[in-house]
Amino acid sequence: MLHEISKVYLLRKILCIFLTGLVIKIMDDYIDQDIDVLKKESNLYIALEYGGLPYGLLLLSLAIILDFPTALSLFFSSFAVGMAGVQSAKMPSGLYGFQESLLVVFFGIFLFKYEMLSSLFIIVTIQLWDDFLDYENDKISKKNFAFLLGKVECLLLAIIFFLLTVYFDYIKAISSIIAMHIIVYIIKLLLGNEKQSEHGA
Repeated sequence: MLHEISKVYLLRKILCIFLTGLVIKIMDDYIDQDIDVLKKESNLYIALEYGGLPYGLLLLSLAIILDFPTALSLFFSSFAVGMAGVQSAKMPSGLYGFQESLLVVFFGIFLFKYEMLSSLFIIVTIQLWDDFLDYENDKISKKNFAFLLGKVECLLLAIIFFLLTVYFDYIKAISSIIAMHIIVYIIKLLLGNEKQSEHGA
């Protein structure tokens, strides 16, 4: 019986991580839609058109039902990491982005403790890895950690934060990396097929 429960819990957590990853991707593409248009890069939020917000909320709701602490701690961490670099512009709250980021991190740690730490570490890992891969594409804007820290340093930090995530929650660490690659692959398939149908029309 216990073995069956652990299997169910594992499946719920893995699916929760995947769904939350999709939500984070939609949110990230919403923020980057203007830049992606200029760069002529694929953007999931633009592709979804008016469906972006309702789909994002639906997926987040499903993820929360599956595993409340995992879903919210990952979402909070994504928000915090995204806002951390906004130091000169005030948000609707009246605070600067990095101040909102700190508040969300402290609130997340208060609610979820180590769950929040492992989520924060894996989101930082993915951000550093993404910036490492985007080093050449972001040479014009230079708005990524690979330019701020150095390309090698960025990669080393990504590895360190990944190992920290493994220490706190190895299931989340491995599942998040796998989910990231699956999401990227699915989006390429969807947006690739969409482009082909446009050319065919």
